[in-house]
Amino acid sequence: MKYEIISINKLLPLEKVFPSHLKNLSDMIDRDGFILKAILADYKTGTILDGSHRYVYFLMRGYKTVPVHFIDYDDENIRVGTHLKHRFLIDDSTQISKTECKERALKGNLFFPRTTRHFFPFRKGDISLPLTSLELKDPVDVSHLIEKIEISEEIEYNKKYIKEIENEIEIIVQYLSEVSETKKYLLNLSDLMDKSRQIAFFPGKFHPPHIGQILTILKLLPKYRKVIIGVSEHEPEVAITSPDDIILMLKSLFVNFDNVEICKIEKTLVNKVNTDGLPDFDILLSGNQDVLDWAESMKINSEHIPRSAGIMCSGTEIRRIMTNE
Repeated sequence: MKYEIISINKLLPLEKVFPSHLKNLSDMIDRDGFILKAILADYKTGTILDGSHRYVYFLMRGYKTVPVHFIDYDDENIRVGTHLKHRFLIDDSTQISKTECKERALKGNLFFPRTTRHFFPFRKGDISLPLTSLELKDPVDVSHLIEKIEISEEIEYNKKYIKEIENEIEIIVQYLSEVSETKKYLLNLSDLMDKSRQIAFFPGKFHPPHIGQILTILKLLPKYRKVIIGVSEHEPEVAITSPDDIILMLKSLFVNFDNVEICKIEKTLVNKVNTDGLPDFDILLSGNQDVLDWAESMKINSEHIPRSAGIMCSGTEIRRIMTNE
């Protein structure tokens, strides 16, 4: 979290502080020798929104400069309430306004300790700033900033604050439960939608696999739950590899895709008199009209897809080039 070291005179207190809390905090800072968190203040008025006890500590120890993280109090993402539950719930009967807070700070009409609860759209990170980084001057009388209250009363206020924290935790737990249920619902819905997608069968010789075929398959993958690539055992007259090697090549190409399956098609697909030996699928995809005609004769749901348009190559052309060399 970004902060700057500024003159303490630019800050205005909003609340008084508890005496015992101040003493304990002061002892801890004196012992450790550094400040863990910067004061949060409105950059326009200097109103302290978080860090009242630290502010009083700096005054009574005589610090001239202090670490401050300035924010725009007019930002609608910054809110104020009187209880921690107001982080999630709006209760107009107990809410206070940012306007009232600024007016009280400017007039010196300070709230009772821990009256306000400010909620920010960021986390207040540690700064671990050594006290030696700050300038010193004469100590200031801070008695007017300390609430006159017995330690027993302060303990009771701490118990009330702890109760607030417990209530906030309960609200968070309820919220997490709602979010978890929503997540579960969406996961189930996504699973149902995924299962409703078809399994496609994409047969061919792939002798050899080329960029046109690969790009076509990549375009198909998002549309279907699974794409089964069927490699025909049929070898062209001019063979440069074997169906088994082609399967190995295709498996290596699509090794990182969960919805790709590679299988071998016995004999020539268009010469098959039935669908025995073929995998289970919902639709056959091909750019080969002979294959589509065969699928129609077998009463197989099929769809024509363009064949490597614009790629300027084909398996036939590749085999011709390789065999000529």
